[in-house]
Amino acid sequence: MLSIGEFSNICKVSTKTLRYYAEIGLLEPSEVNPENGYRYYSIDQLEKMLFISRLKSYSFSLDEIKEIIKDDAETSD
Repeated sequence: MLSIGEFSNICKVSTKTLRYYAEIGLLEPSEVNPENGYRYYSIDQLEKMLFISRLKSYSFSLDEIKEIIKDDAETSD
């Protein structure tokens, strides 16, 4: 598990962005410590975050990205 800080450094996005993505349901942490609220991300989530970043670089909106990820998850099942 990676802390939110470690995950943000690897993905080159701010912790504020990660918190916002969790708030809107785009990328939620794998685990949240109930005692202190610390957020932890799994190594497996790196690929999803990098995909989100790539789509943002192509000027997709967050709503469009949510739909793309949802559609991708549905076809993967």
